Amino acid sequence: MIALNQLLYKSGTVSRYMDENRFQEETDSSLLRYVKKDLSVLFWNLTLKCNLNCQHCYANASAKPDPGELSDGQISDLIRDLKNMGLPVVIFSGGEPFLRTGFYDFIRQAKESKIRVSISTNGTLITETVASELKDLNVDYAGISIDGMNDIHDQFRGMKNSFNRAVMALNHLKNNNVMTGIRFTVTGYNYKDLKKVVELGMEIGVDRFCLYHLVPSGRGAKSIDISKKERKKVLDYLMETTYNIHDQHIDMEVLTVDNPSDGLYLLLKVMKEDDKLAKQIYRLLMKRGGDGSGIKAGNIDPVGNVHPNQFWWDLNMGNVKEKRFSDIWKSSTDPVIKEIRENSSKKLSGKCGRCNFKEVCGGFRLRALRVNGDLWSEDPDCLLSEKEIKTEIPEGWI
Repeated sequence: MIALNQLLYKSGTVSRYMDENRFQEETDSSLLRYVKKDLSVLFWNLTLKCNLNCQHCYANASAKPDPGELSDGQISDLIRDLKNMGLPVVIFSGGEPFLRTGFYDFIRQAKESKIRVSISTNGTLITETVASELKDLNVDYAGISIDGMNDIHDQFRGMKNSFNRAVMALNHLKNNNVMTGIRFTVTGYNYKDLKKVVELGMEIGVDRFCLYHLVPSGRGAKSIDISKKERKKVLDYLMETTYNIHDQHIDMEVLTVDNPSDGLYLLLKVMKEDDKLAKQIYRLLMKRGGDGSGIKAGNIDPVGNVHPNQFWWDLNMGNVKEKRFSDIWKSSTDPVIKEIRENSSKKLSGKCGRCNFKEVCGGFRLRALRVNGDLWSEDPDCLLSEKEIKTEIPEGWI
């Protein structure tokens, strides 16, 4: 996750709220999540059942749940285990999490366990009544997927009028004072709608705009991704937007996800203009440590399998029906997990291996594996040129 507001201004909305209320430490609140070495966030897919048919769905969700999905009792046991681990944040997802029976009970149990609850949803099932219930449950954040305007979103999501229902969900959540934001996965289908969707978010008054880079998984084939030239334009626009909302005192944070080189792209631009700020950004990126899959971030799928992240379902660390999550996570013997938890920068090859910033970034490993067939090869979506990766890091920055 690259939080542009935090990097440029040490400011934020959702991220600051989540961190300041979880950790009581004498340090810059914008760094709190990143200085932790243990599991910081768990992505939990509660069900495969979904009412949409999205073209990029990493979970291959469908109209029916998987028959092997965790029972209510198993979920309750798992939440108790997460409580004992001291997990800061859980993100409930699907499929569509609102289609999982007992969903409100799981939220309540997590909140009673002092775990911050975020929801990732398509928004089509959030009415005014549902939003009010989420407020009563003290849900910390709800991210609504909007992948284009009107027909673009509807075609991409596979259901007519899904755009209007998602927009209504955002308004219902805002009316009930539930922190909310837009989740936008950029692809060749919706790239040109990015600006309009960001402006929609500002008009509604969402707390966060989160852009996801495509990770080839499930139905999300690399063929629907944008070009590197388009990706740079996306980052340029989001940086400009971050400057503008700061100047206009708009309370919306801007994030990008699943492409660590976004932070370096920003850093190199700032290095040309403000050495002091560039040093601050570099140090924050160092604390963040690049791709946290299998280290600071993890995933549990609907049937209880544990994975390094929500896109990596072909790497199974164990199943919570057979062993406690805490034991699976802390004592994994999987050779890939052991490798990524070591100093993996030494294993990098290609462009990533030659990069002077490999300790800061390291690329997104799963994307390298999916596209190149080699976990330690260069990230094909790196935004830096050969000249830029050889930029010298000034003395005193490290």
